[in-house]
Amino acid sequence: MILFSRRNLHYTDYKWSVYSQNDPRVSGKPDTTVFTKDEGNEVVYLINKLMILWDYRFANTGNKMEKLIHDILPPEIVTQLEVQEWLKANLKF
Repeated sequence: MILFSRRNLHYTDYKWSVYSQNDPRVSGKPDTTVFTKDEGNEVVYLINKLMILWDYRFANTGNKMEKLIHDILPPEIVTQLEVQEWLKANLKF
């Protein structure tokens, strides 16, 4: 299920590397895989996974996550799980 995709992104300064379909950076569940916040495919993957996990259904929620990741995510937050926990603590409605 895809709730958030590349076309939903607000920012346009991402890199777009090619990943294999089962690359842990863009597949499976968020884990200790290193997260690159300026890599569009990783941002879309993580936002989509978290929207499903947390049962969010609106793209604007994904945009709030994107803004936090893009503008505020501390540099010491480096894994998918760390980003997940940080977003959980910082995502306000």
